[in-house]
Amino acid sequence: MADQVLKLQELKDFFVAITCQMLNIDPTTTQGKGKVRTTWPADGQPSWKINDDIVFLRVTPQDDKLARDLNIVYKSPDDVSNEYLTKGTGYTRVHKIDFTLYGPNSYDNADIIRYSIFSYDYMLKFRAKNLFLITDVAMPTRLPELYNGQWWERTDFSCTFNEAVIRETQVPYINSTDIQVIPNR
Repeated sequence: MADQVLKLQELKDFFVAITCQMLNIDPTTTQGKGKVRTTWPADGQPSWKINDDIVFLRVTPQDDKLARDLNIVYKSPDDVSNEYLTKGTGYTRVHKIDFTLYGPNSYDNADIIRYSIFSYDYMLKFRAKNLFLITDVAMPTRLPELYNGQWWERTDFSCTFNEAVIRETQVPYINSTDIQVIPNR
């Protein structure tokens, strides 16, 4: 009995790793460390230089009609004890991945990410995690941002994935019952 579901931190870690691969960033090196992030600086001001290429990503669950349907299947009794059925509940979770890219190459990097998520090799990696791209992906939007009297290059981009989830539980199985008929009561 094993659930097939990704925790939020697993989703964030997966998308950080896949984004690093798409942009050919080695996060273990000094140059690559912190280039793809899931958190913003705590003090509210940039902790990078205007010419650094930085990617922030945010994983957000989305309310969707598809996510409301549950598919419940009961499997045959447990072969060992014959006392339990396995109840499998399958459903879809929808995740929006927002990318906020800064730096002189922000637009080009967003375009590489958008192109890469459609490639067969990355589709296989998504499928291995039970993630499936919703293929209506908008173009990246260039949004230069004024901070401290300087214009910082910024590009925003988002995509949405469905996650196939299966959760399993054991349900007691009724093997027999004792029925007594008591007349005239």
